Amino acid sequence: MTKKSYLLFLLSFCLTATLSAQQAVRRSGEMLLQLHADAGIQTVLTQLSRAAGTPVALKSLPAPEWRVYLLGFDEARADMPALLAAARALPGVNAAQWNHITSERQTPNDDFWGQQDNMTLIGMPSAWDVTTGGVTLAGDTIVVAVLEKGTLLSHPDLAPNIYYNRGETPGNGIDDDGNGYVDDYRGWNPRTGDDDPGIPSFHGTGVSGIIGARGNNNQGVTGINWNVKLLCLANVEYEDEIIAAYNYVAKMRRLYNTSNGAKGAFITATNASFGFDKEWAADHQLWCAAYDSLGAVGVVSVGATANVDVDVDEVGDMPTTCESEYLITVTNVDKFDNKRSSAGFGNTYIDLGAPGHNTYTTLSDSQTPKYGYFDGTSAATPHVTGAVAFLYSLNCASFTADALSQPELCARRVRATILENVAPNETLAGITVTGGRLDVQASVNAVQTLCDGAVTGPLQILQIKPNPVFDFLTVNFQTPTYNPYRIRVFNMLGQLIADDTWMPDPFVKNEWKFDASNLPLGVYVVSLSRNDAVRSEKFVKN
Repeated sequence: MTKKSYLLFLLSFCLTATLSAQQAVRRSGEMLLQLHADAGIQTVLTQLSRAAGTPVALKSLPAPEWRVYLLGFDEARADMPALLAAARALPGVNAAQWNHITSERQTPNDDFWGQQDNMTLIGMPSAWDVTTGGVTLAGDTIVVAVLEKGTLLSHPDLAPNIYYNRGETPGNGIDDDGNGYVDDYRGWNPRTGDDDPGIPSFHGTGVSGIIGARGNNNQGVTGINWNVKLLCLANVEYEDEIIAAYNYVAKMRRLYNTSNGAKGAFITATNASFGFDKEWAADHQLWCAAYDSLGAVGVVSVGATANVDVDVDEVGDMPTTCESEYLITVTNVDKFDNKRSSAGFGNTYIDLGAPGHNTYTTLSDSQTPKYGYFDGTSAATPHVTGAVAFLYSLNCASFTADALSQPELCARRVRATILENVAPNETLAGITVTGGRLDVQASVNAVQTLCDGAVTGPLQILQIKPNPVFDFLTVNFQTPTYNPYRIRVFNMLGQLIADDTWMPDPFVKNEWKFDASNLPLGVYVVSLSRNDAVRSEKFVKN
């Protein structure tokens, strides 16, 4: 194929691919045609008029250099399938297609989309150009567990996305799928011991809509994920019910992992838009322990902070003072990206902000579906929960390829991606861990960049900081493979001070932290090794 022919082919392919990427609508009575250099347009028009059974005329020449012609005809009188087939069969035609009308990519057609400033703030319109959520590249149906008093499952914007346990036959009194729960078809209600969805509440329906109201369905609003499954965990108020609900989630995800998707559910995240003000994790150890247990099977949990302008580092809060590498804690910003004065903060325990003030979403008045404004950290939190699920749907095989084989590693990777790619925010700087607000588009961009090839290279310690060190030491390093490496610390007498193993991750910076606060003053050596390859660097303890 000559270079010119290739360019012509590429143009044709790109036109077709671009238009077919959306649900394209044809413009009536128009066809685009590309001819070979030696073909004459008048001969082609005569042949097509005969095939269509009505005159086909030249309307314009959109791209003369590429010999692309726009033809017009009376569609009411034309045999459309025969016309297109004839055009593509003509010897002088390189490509033929209908003239399609495009729309702005992946901006949802939901009635109240114009009122969803929250989605624009976190970059969803651009993120939806990449994916709209729902299924992993491997074909796993993504599920989010929503812990609430009750949710209106029949809400028209939620009903298509409600999770049902297809391994369970409803109402037969049998644990059909062997997960330890009887008749858990519509989720689980720890208070009643069945799948009763609870009394539909304004709160639960609002939270669910932010995470996963069905998008682009010509009604209502859209959630972070247009297509996702929402697992209802109802009547979750008392601490025993919270723990029981989390236990159900852990069982279902573990069952999915161990059965390679044959049973259970691929639950990626849990949402807790509730908590206790001025409480400390030390007094709620069982609740906090659930987050590590969930993380071990691959579930990231997200929790709301208090709707009071307090420093939770000083006064406490639950669940946000739970220390787990599988928990994300959230405060509230408004549509102008300013932290709300009615929201908690803390540079130790609150990770980031997300839009919550006046969030337009699904609501319910008992059994009546509604739409309206939902406020507070309760609304901010499901934005982050939805983002966790959203990242699992990206077209990057290696990003979540280990979701079943190494679920805890994958969960930490997703959490780190969200926290490392926040939008810097002056009103959150110094009072949250990241100093920023949720930015889904930035997270998507980061995954796409990393998916194109993570940086590897010869075994090397890139940086030791700070050096000299007073308390915590951070070691950044590079590895040639994603296998376990040994990291050790020695004093100058060659005595072993610390010994650890690190598994590099292609999507997370290789960074090892060491508490040097109790070391005597002096010079030490960090050693990084695998098999016979060893690299060492000195640092000073002051």
